[in-house]
Amino acid sequence: MIETKKTRIAIAGIGGIGGYIGGKLAHYYSNIENVEIIFIARGEMEEAINKKGLWLLSNDFSYKCVPTLTSDNPIEIGSIDIFIVCTKNFSVEEIFKKYANCLSPNTTVITTQNTVNGKEIITSYLPDGATLMEGSIYISSKIIKPGKVQHVSGPSKFIFGTDGKSNHQGEYISKIFNDAGIDTLYTDNIKTVLWKKFMFVSPTAMVTAIYQITFAEILEKSEAEYLFIELVSELMQLARAKNIEIDGNTVENNLKLLGNFGSQVKSSFQLDLEKNKPTEINSLVKYVIEEAKLYQVPTSNFDKALIKLTQEHKTLVE
Repeated sequence: MIETKKTRIAIAGIGGIGGYIGGKLAHYYSNIENVEIIFIARGEMEEAINKKGLWLLSNDFSYKCVPTLTSDNPIEIGSIDIFIVCTKNFSVEEIFKKYANCLSPNTTVITTQNTVNGKEIITSYLPDGATLMEGSIYISSKIIKPGKVQHVSGPSKFIFGTDGKSNHQGEYISKIFNDAGIDTLYTDNIKTVLWKKFMFVSPTAMVTAIYQITFAEILEKSEAEYLFIELVSELMQLARAKNIEIDGNTVENNLKLLGNFGSQVKSSFQLDLEKNKPTEINSLVKYVIEEAKLYQVPTSNFDKALIKLTQEHKTLVE
């Protein structure tokens, strides 16, 4: 009898995004023998999932999601075929160092961070031959408590892929995700996709944090909307300087997108500040200012926003 090789999928970072992706995968593939879902979690989250599974609340439904394994021990986790990294940007390097021995030349790594320079950071940590596919997810989700994640109202779409060349593995992984109920698209033009989201996420993070308002309230407060537009415009200038293909209607599209979110939705950057947790200010703000200097693109609104944020939140000052 020939034993079918199992596809081992590990999700690192069981927070709002990792809990949604991992939860959907674990729930769907729980009774499918040739797919194993592994949650990489620690502390209270690991303990809660091992006791009662992960509960995912999404669109008025509640799913009990039980992975094959929940652990943060690289030896216990073993080899990984598909590694989905859902941690915040500031934890990415630590994750790749810790789980280096779980990766092989046959591993496909998928990222979900709100960044446009992830490839520059991650590539050096990958084994020769391993495949990196960067990803972008549009979703509002959060941890309610250890072992329970809620997908809040609003759009939900995951796009991932490569730059300039198609990949059969990408189509295979896209099917794995879609079969599990995750609206997923594979693309060979991921750089444009990453910048499209970044031009929404970065300005939204800053404006919601500075004015302490929700996504929807940006449209109700004239000075907040003005700053949002100016920040998006500066990012468009930087993208053009870097020869990134962008939509000329990005400002208008982003304003419309703000209105698609529920009235209570806040940015994760804003929530991290409220809870005095580490933030992604380096990748969302400081990267833009530093990169713009290299391309001689003015970023006066980013500069002012960073000053205001660091004045109000001393934890952001390194």
